[in-house]
Amino acid sequence: MAANRKFLTTPAAAKYIGRHRSSLDKWRAEDLVLPYYQDGQKVFYDVEDLDAYLDSKKVEPIAYGHGRLGPSLTAA
Repeated sequence: MAANRKFLTTPAAAKYIGRHRSSLDKWRAEDLVLPYYQDGQKVFYDVEDLDAYLDSKKVEPIAYGHGRLGPSLTAA
Protein backbone atom coordinates (compact mmCIF):
# COMPACT_ATOMS: atom_id res chain seq x y z
CA MET A 1 0.00 0.00 0.00
CA ALA A 2 1.27 3.43 -0.87
CA ALA A 3 2.46 5.56 2.03
CA ASN A 4 0.62 8.70 0.90
CA ARG A 5 -2.79 7.03 0.60
CA LYS A 6 -5.16 6.40 3.50
CA PHE A 7 -6.83 3.02 4.01
CA LEU A 8 -9.57 1.98 6.41
CA THR A 9 -10.63 -1.38 7.80
CA THR A 10 -14.12 -2.67 7.07
CA PRO A 11 -15.69 -1.32 10.29
CA ALA A 12 -14.06 2.08 9.83
CA ALA A 13 -15.00 2.21 6.13
CA ALA A 14 -18.61 1.33 6.95
CA LYS A 15 -18.76 4.13 9.51
CA TYR A 16 -17.11 6.55 7.05
CA ILE A 17 -19.83 6.01 4.43
CA GLY A 18 -22.70 5.64 6.90
CA ARG A 19 -23.42 1.99 6.21
CA HIS A 20 -23.43 -1.11 8.36
CA ARG A 21 -20.41 -3.40 8.23
CA SER A 22 -22.64 -6.21 6.95
CA SER A 23 -23.40 -4.14 3.83
CA LEU A 24 -19.72 -3.93 2.97
CA ASP A 25 -19.27 -7.64 3.74
CA LYS A 26 -22.14 -8.49 1.39
CA TRP A 27 -20.92 -6.16 -1.36
CA ARG A 28 -17.43 -7.66 -1.10
CA ALA A 29 -18.74 -11.25 -1.22
CA GLU A 30 -20.69 -10.42 -4.37
CA ASP A 31 -17.95 -8.21 -5.90
CA LEU A 32 -20.31 -5.23 -5.95
CA VAL A 33 -20.08 -1.49 -5.34
CA LEU A 34 -16.66 -0.83 -3.74
CA PRO A 35 -13.15 -1.91 -4.68
CA TYR A 36 -11.08 -3.21 -1.79
CA TYR A 37 -7.62 -4.51 -0.97
CA GLN A 38 -7.04 -7.84 0.70
CA ASP A 39 -3.90 -9.03 2.47
CA GLY A 40 -4.61 -12.50 3.74
CA GLN A 41 -7.75 -12.12 5.83
CA LYS A 42 -7.28 -8.38 6.33
CA VAL A 43 -9.46 -6.16 4.14
CA PHE A 44 -8.85 -2.48 3.50
CA TYR A 45 -10.71 0.26 1.64
CA ASP A 46 -9.00 3.24 0.04
CA VAL A 47 -10.50 6.51 1.32
CA GLU A 48 -10.39 7.89 -2.25
CA ASP A 49 -12.66 5.02 -3.36
CA LEU A 50 -15.01 5.69 -0.45
CA ASP A 51 -15.13 9.38 -1.36
CA ALA A 52 -15.88 8.47 -4.99
CA TYR A 53 -18.73 6.24 -3.79
CA LEU A 54 -20.17 9.06 -1.69
CA ASP A 55 -19.79 11.52 -4.58
CA SER A 56 -21.70 9.12 -6.85
CA LYS A 57 -24.64 9.26 -4.43
CA LYS A 58 -24.86 13.06 -4.39
CA VAL A 59 -28.16 14.48 -5.59
CA GLU A 60 -28.29 18.15 -6.46
CA PRO A 61 -31.65 19.90 -6.74
CA ILE A 62 -32.41 21.65 -10.02
CA ALA A 63 -32.43 25.03 -8.29
CA TYR A 64 -29.14 24.38 -6.46
CA GLY A 65 -27.53 27.69 -5.58
CA HIS A 66 -30.55 29.77 -6.58
CA GLY A 67 -32.44 29.90 -3.32
CA ARG A 68 -35.24 27.65 -2.21
CA LEU A 69 -37.58 28.37 -5.11
CA GLY A 70 -35.09 28.82 -7.91
CA PRO A 71 -34.31 31.89 -10.03
CA SER A 72 -37.67 32.18 -11.83
CA LEU A 73 -39.84 31.10 -8.90
CA THR A 74 -39.02 33.79 -6.38
CA ALA A 75 -41.45 34.44 -3.58
CA ALA A 76 -43.70 37.45 -4.04
